Amino acid sequence: MPEIKNNFAQGKMNKDVDERIVPNGQYRDALNIKISSTDGTNDGIGNAGTAQNLQGNRLVTTTSSTQDYSGNKSKIIGSVADEGNNKVYFFTAAPVPIEGIESITNSTITTGYEGATEIQWVDSIVEVESVGDADINKWVFIDKFAVTGTKADTMNTFPSSPANGYTQITVIDGSKYRVGMNIYARDTNGNNLLSDDEKPYAEIIRISDNVITLAKQQTADLNNAVVFLFIHPKRVLEFDYYKGDIFETINIIPSASINILDNLLLWSDGKHEPKKINIDRSIAGTDVSSSLISTQDGKTHTKLCVNEPVVNDLNIISEFEYTLLNGISSDVKKEHITVIKKAPTSPPSIEVNNLDRGQDQDFPIQFNFIQDDIVPVSGDIKYITFPDIIDFRVDDVYNFEASNVVNPITIRLKILEINNGVSTVELLFVDNDLQGPSNTAVTNWLVNLEIKQPFFETKFGRFAYRYQYEDNEYSSFSPFSELAFLPGEFLYTPSKGFNEGMANTAREIIVRDWLPTNYTRPLDVKTIDILWKTTDDANVYIVKSIKRGIDTEWNDMITNSDLSNTGEFTITSEMINRVVDQNQILRAFDNVPRFARAQDVTSNRVVYGNYTQGYNVEANIGLLQTVVSKKVLFPNPKKSIKSLREYQFGIVIGDKYGRETPVISNGYKTSDGQLMPGTSKVSKSLSSFSNKFKLEQSWTDSDPTQLEWMEYIKYYVKETSNEYYNLVLDRVYDAGDNNAWLAFNSADRNKVDEETYLILKNEHGSQIPVDEEARYRILAISNEAPDFIKTDEREFDLIEINKANVYGDDDGNGVANDVTDAVPVSLINNKTIKTTFFPLDESGNVKDMDFKGIPKVRIVAKFTTGGTTYEAKSPLKTISRAFADEDGNSGGVNIRDAFNSGDVNMYQRILTQLPDASTLAQATADTNNDFKYFLQIVDAVVENKPQFDGKFFVKVAKDSILENRVLGNSLSEYQVLNTYEVAFISDEATNPALDDNEYASEMLYEGGSWETIGDFSSSNIGGTTDSLPNFINLNSQLGGSATDNFWTLWSNNTNRTADVFIDNVPAMSGFNLQTTNGVDALTDFNFGYNPINTVDDVTNWNPPGLSNGPFEDGTLGQFVFSIIGPARFSGANSYFKSKMQTTGTLFRFRDDPNQEVYFVETAQEQPIGNSGEFISGPITIESTNFDNDGTSPYVDRTSIIVRFKRLGSNGEPVYAGLDPTVWDPRGTVKHNGLTSMTIDFVQKVSVSSLSEDSISTSAACFETEPKEDAGLDIYYEASGAIPVRLKQDNIIAFTGANQVKQRASGFGIDNRQLTSGQDGSVTLTGEPFVNQTIGDDGIHIKRIINGGETNLQTIVTNGVSDGVCAAIGDVVRFENKNGLVTKSKILDHYKLITTSPVVTAAFIPSDRYTITSSALVFGDQNTEIIISSSATGASNVVVGMQVTGEIADNGTFITSIEDTGSLRIINVNQPLITGASSIDLTYISVTGYFKIEKEVWKYSVELGWFNCYSFGNGVESDRIRDDFNAPQIDNGVKVSSTFLEYGEENKTSSMIFSGLYNSTSGVNNLNEFNMAEKITKDLNTDYGSIQAMKTRDNDVVVFAEDKVLRVQSGGKDALFNADGQAQLTATSKVLGTAMPFAGDYGISKNPESLALDAYRMYFSDKQRGAVLRLSNNGIIPISDAGMKTYFRENLKYHINISGSFDGVDDEYHLTLHKTSQFGQNTTSFDSKTIAFSEAAKGWISFRSFTPLTAVSITDRYYSINDNTIWRHHSDTAFRNNFYNSQYESNVEIIFNTQPGSVKAFKAINYEGSQAKVNQFTTQSVTDAAGNTATYNDGEYYNLSSKSGWHVDSIQTDLEKGFIGEFIDKENKWYNYVRGSNTSLTTNSDYNQFEKLAVQGIGFPLVNPTDTQTESNVTIQAVSPDGENL
Repeated sequence: MPEIKNNFAQGKMNKDVDERIVPNGQYRDALNIKISSTDGTNDGIGNAGTAQNLQGNRLVTTTSSTQDYSGNKSKIIGSVADEGNNKVYFFTAAPVPIEGIESITNSTITTGYEGATEIQWVDSIVEVESVGDADINKWVFIDKFAVTGTKADTMNTFPSSPANGYTQITVIDGSKYRVGMNIYARDTNGNNLLSDDEKPYAEIIRISDNVITLAKQQTADLNNAVVFLFIHPKRVLEFDYYKGDIFETINIIPSASINILDNLLLWSDGKHEPKKINIDRSIAGTDVSSSLISTQDGKTHTKLCVNEPVVNDLNIISEFEYTLLNGISSDVKKEHITVIKKAPTSPPSIEVNNLDRGQDQDFPIQFNFIQDDIVPVSGDIKYITFPDIIDFRVDDVYNFEASNVVNPITIRLKILEINNGVSTVELLFVDNDLQGPSNTAVTNWLVNLEIKQPFFETKFGRFAYRYQYEDNEYSSFSPFSELAFLPGEFLYTPSKGFNEGMANTAREIIVRDWLPTNYTRPLDVKTIDILWKTTDDANVYIVKSIKRGIDTEWNDMITNSDLSNTGEFTITSEMINRVVDQNQILRAFDNVPRFARAQDVTSNRVVYGNYTQGYNVEANIGLLQTVVSKKVLFPNPKKSIKSLREYQFGIVIGDKYGRETPVISNGYKTSDGQLMPGTSKVSKSLSSFSNKFKLEQSWTDSDPTQLEWMEYIKYYVKETSNEYYNLVLDRVYDAGDNNAWLAFNSADRNKVDEETYLILKNEHGSQIPVDEEARYRILAISNEAPDFIKTDEREFDLIEINKANVYGDDDGNGVANDVTDAVPVSLINNKTIKTTFFPLDESGNVKDMDFKGIPKVRIVAKFTTGGTTYEAKSPLKTISRAFADEDGNSGGVNIRDAFNSGDVNMYQRILTQLPDASTLAQATADTNNDFKYFLQIVDAVVENKPQFDGKFFVKVAKDSILENRVLGNSLSEYQVLNTYEVAFISDEATNPALDDNEYASEMLYEGGSWETIGDFSSSNIGGTTDSLPNFINLNSQLGGSATDNFWTLWSNNTNRTADVFIDNVPAMSGFNLQTTNGVDALTDFNFGYNPINTVDDVTNWNPPGLSNGPFEDGTLGQFVFSIIGPARFSGANSYFKSKMQTTGTLFRFRDDPNQEVYFVETAQEQPIGNSGEFISGPITIESTNFDNDGTSPYVDRTSIIVRFKRLGSNGEPVYAGLDPTVWDPRGTVKHNGLTSMTIDFVQKVSVSSLSEDSISTSAACFETEPKEDAGLDIYYEASGAIPVRLKQDNIIAFTGANQVKQRASGFGIDNRQLTSGQDGSVTLTGEPFVNQTIGDDGIHIKRIINGGETNLQTIVTNGVSDGVCAAIGDVVRFENKNGLVTKSKILDHYKLITTSPVVTAAFIPSDRYTITSSALVFGDQNTEIIISSSATGASNVVVGMQVTGEIADNGTFITSIEDTGSLRIINVNQPLITGASSIDLTYISVTGYFKIEKEVWKYSVELGWFNCYSFGNGVESDRIRDDFNAPQIDNGVKVSSTFLEYGEENKTSSMIFSGLYNSTSGVNNLNEFNMAEKITKDLNTDYGSIQAMKTRDNDVVVFAEDKVLRVQSGGKDALFNADGQAQLTATSKVLGTAMPFAGDYGISKNPESLALDAYRMYFSDKQRGAVLRLSNNGIIPISDAGMKTYFRENLKYHINISGSFDGVDDEYHLTLHKTSQFGQNTTSFDSKTIAFSEAAKGWISFRSFTPLTAVSITDRYYSINDNTIWRHHSDTAFRNNFYNSQYESNVEIIFNTQPGSVKAFKAINYEGSQAKVNQFTTQSVTDAAGNTATYNDGEYYNLSSKSGWHVDSIQTDLEKGFIGEFIDKENKWYNYVRGSNTSLTTNSDYNQFEKLAVQGIGFPLVNPTDTQTESNVTIQAVSPDGENL
């Protein structure tokens, strides 16, 4: 009989080709079979090539088993193999609802699931280790994060009298719960009964047995609760059960995102913080006794386990740090397992002392150095017992002095060692006078400690610290402390040449607060490094590494339970341990991704891909910057902000892990919405103060309560100026050209050059600061003394000049001209000066004058009156020749340069000295014999002097400030430079000058009216009927002819003497305000000039003439000068305008009897109303006088505004102007503008040589101006982390609480708002300080009263209180030792209670009583309240209570109480607000415990940041000793910058990597993501997002959505040749070139499909409907191996597509998980697993198991089912039995040989193992008559059933058949094919008789079918009895 044979040689399915061409050896479909692999037998013989069913799997263990109220069980969502250790780790997630546990309703809980109402919600990690044939499993980590249940599940005992408040509750089983859980207690309506402020829950802060202590007092009756939810707000493992989509798809953590590195397990799920656990420590902390799953219920949260140094073994942290863990849980927190590690956020505090111990070290002692009559010598050793009260230390050097002897004796010794109080000392010096014998030797000594030299004497340095964690990660640095620098008193003199006050005098530095409390410090910190950095060294050094359990600095705190000791380390020498890596200084924080989709480990670094970093800061955050100043008492320096600088502050926002934003630096908005700049200028006037910045946040659009990720804020400062230097002046010399030479020490020469500006800081000869600008450009520098100042002017006798040679002799008769102006015309511009007597010797030299140098001459004038002689001198001029007649009666000198008028017009200069100017009349000065001129010959000898040695000289211009502050009174006279006539016009009816001042009699026009002064009348104006002044007013004559006529007449008047006038006349319109900064805003120009007026609804320019300006003392300090006509200030008038608009111009009025000099101060910045804009520089206003057609030249008016100050007696500007009560220049002229006053522009002139004396102690100091602004956008850290809102872990640092006053922050009241309008400032006595905090909002304040500490309450003496205390509503300040001041508001008074039954300290509101009160007396001063003595609570009201209520203002306290029987009269410290007759008032006990507001971002802070020391005399220094190039104070250590594009970034196509890990050297930098280094790699975004990464051959294979790439790593990169070929090269890059693999495939969004086998990687690409393999030959679509169509049509219908590799069978398993997304109920889209075999090069079979995750190690393949772990290929499990369910194997075979031929199938056989046997013994048959007969088949093989292979069906194109069972015949299993019954149809196709002959299977019963060509046979097998086919 013909036979068709098929085999399974190719062993794979083929669903792609037509049935007719499926090759022999392939099959159409298969389930649970394998062919190319073998299970093998004990004899080592396999059976590959046959179709085998599968070995089943057996249960290994069950992980955490949380089952929710719907019956959903926990699921294992991730796994990873540790092949090196034969271990596998599984991640189990509890079925938490997508909306969270809080969303579970009351009815859901009370109904429960299958009767269970309590659920303990647990995530876990389990380890399975393969040991021999055993699978040892352990709990690695248990995260118990919630417990939900009914009241009956939770409590059966309830607080009694709950309305009175309680803080503890008793539960049935306290072990179920965790510290930190929030308790939601709901009543029948779903209302939450518990609360924490505004939150609907109560927090657990302690659990002791079954007693739970709550954070806040509660009053709810819990007996009304129906359900309880205990939920921890911070899940640790954060395993998500659902992906989070709307389809409730189960979440899978891809194995590619889980890594094992030594004993570290790392993973990242793309939704939460990347995490890392130490496996060993986690196992040890999960169960102390045993972590085996069989011995642990999996419900106990893992404890933090660390290495205990003493025993060098793992132990739970609470076992050896227990005393500080009172109420602090040792449960592992999320922060303990995140990859990112917290860095310290607060700087250490420092105490710097100039002695290395605080107590007196001078003491007496008795000791005999002479023992056994032997006199000691240097080097001898002695043993001395010092008094117990003395703080003596090793290396101390003491001097022993005996003074009660004839000759004082001294012994010097050093302590070598101290044992049990006995000091071993070495004698360093022994006085020769020490003599024996022993019994007469000196034994009484006075001992004093030898003070050591200061250390870090020439250094500015700061301290910081960092953490080292249990797994050896180092954190970034804490903020750095303030400078560890202790300056001395100011002593900066020319003789010393340096500033002694700027040398560090530190001999002891105590570094504190580097060991924060356990609320703040992560408990897995094992070491703290104390760091040191100086400003002149880029390196950071470790001073000491302090280890937990080893070093006393840490252990003392633990063993002594000293809560006040937050770390203390004393430095007494320049001890440095080792340097820190330089890159750490730039590591501001670790930029570990917030979450990352992909993770891998390469080159011993962890790499993340497709990650998210940054946060969105959508709010506009501004900063209001103000300067707070305190006076500095010279000479003691104080920290300060450098003046003459501009500062800009910004904020950096940090999250709870320390990630920080760039600097956010904006301006701020004023209350009216104006945007102000965010910079602050510190004026020079503050240089003598101690300054600090106060910053207040200004939020718009949002606030921190809406940005939940915000944890803290740091302030950063930008100040970009270059360095500056201080120079101390030695001497000052006149330069002879209105300049001065300043002499400085040569050591300071490099501090300046000829482009330098010097700023005078203090007066020469005093320590008075110079507040004026006093800025001088260096005109010249000479390293040697210039000849001019080396010239010694040796004066000879005066030679009188006759008057004819002074005033001229036009007639030549020897008689002087008659002059009336006293001008010495013959001396001006004349190079020949003659006199009537000038003797020469025979050689033509002046007799009796022996010149050693250059002969010079000056003119001297003298005037004697009343016995006093006044003198004036001209400058010196060089004599070119002397001449005389023969008899010497006349002669003179020729000079090289002539004198000018200012040099020799002595009348003006003498006049300014006279107390009464009338004594020297100008008109008769030429004839006044008491007024004489002289020649003075001077021998100018150049001579070196000792004072010039070691000096260099700087030439600067002299001004009034230099003259008064440095030159003193040596230049005391003024020279007139120019004069100018100025008129005055006012529209006032009478002259506005005061008519009752001191000189009223000399002013002709005071009080004069327009009518009396004449000149103008109604007729010549134009017939106006108004009074004369009104013709120029803007009223009914606006624009009329009267106004036109006046200005025309005035302009054309030939009698007027001035063009410029002081303007007090309204203009009309058309204004144009011109300033140097371009502001044009006259309509808002009210800023002190007061120039605006409105007449007849017209706003016009109304100049005030001569007015007060800025002064409020009645003096006049402002001019308005105007000029008429289009030419404006041109020609000669431009000089006047220029001088009056130049700051520093000096002027005076010619007619001023006191000759006061004034200082122009025009160029000041002035605000324009409230616009936020400023006018700066000279101010010019253009306006019009009247309406005109444009033809009149008198329409235009141009005005300038000038402000001025009067000069004081020493020539310094004072804050005052012209005093009109003494003299008023307006009264000297008509106010119609036709007369004028004379203004003299003057300058100070030299009348004598300057003083050349050096000033030893109070020399002037100059400061160099920084040359250029560096302009860098660099900000420096100016504060530590300041919380946004208070929490228990930050309130201590915020308030600076400490039980030791010397370490605690000071406390004060910053602001008290009073509705009464009274001053609310309050000063607390007794040095209040913050003693402690409790919870997140409680503070305890103490102060010192009568030498002892007491709580802050009002002070009560004899029953009367002072009424002074902190009150509800007060904004209070916490004054940190480092200068930082933080603030909050008092919300309530607390009291401290001790709870029971578990003793715990807690804060609750203090006692209070609300009583209806009546006011005794009404009115503003009412301070009495009456209450009834019988009122409830009245007897409890006591002195010192705070009173609150509608009529009680803030800060109202009871000062005394008077009992009058039925009434109590209560006196308070301040008036009540209203006189209401009856009102409820509340009396609150004041305890010293306060509740403060937690939202502290609302309040300003004062920064301790400083950049100089101020000495109180104007000198500010930032440099050691003020030496050139010496170390200087920097702005800070840590830097940041702005980044306008900052926000949350989803870096989907980028990679970022950590620092190195090396277990051998103990280096673990996996947490270090230093953005200062190149740690990122960006890929082409066209490839889609990164989904997975895997390292292969030291390269990282990156699986993106649409591409697979290879990124070179491990120090490799690629260089490309011209032909595009890559050449490998070495590089320092961690990640090199990214090179895509050929083929347009990616992994879509299914990284869970990735599985690895050695160098092969398998994955799916759903987007392209393919399954792929990446191997050495590139990417191959293995779905093309007969399954292309199948995968193309099926992959798209599945969200989760997980892959695993079965290392036992060498198969890739791809599981397509069913999803509800498409709503299919058919099996087509049910979950299914398909196996691919490399041996078969194809897909061999479907599998009946569909795990979320599976993993292989060595000879194991594990898969999961829900929360259970199963081991496959089990010899003990039934075949095809998976997860305790039995399945069949089947294979669909196609017989398609010669498909075109007609075939009839008669029988089928197979070669293989046991066939299926159906049991058959007998069969009963009943005939139609009802007779029953029993038959058997006569066979024996089927007496019992057997499992095995059978044919389920055989089917051709048209017919189906079957085989009942196979019979074993000749080692083959054989049987006939029987056709299935069929029948004819009514279809006409089957009515053809010829088709009744059926061909194919079986025998015809009805119509035959068409000819068939092929047949499908499905063979199935069940049970382990049948193995292969």
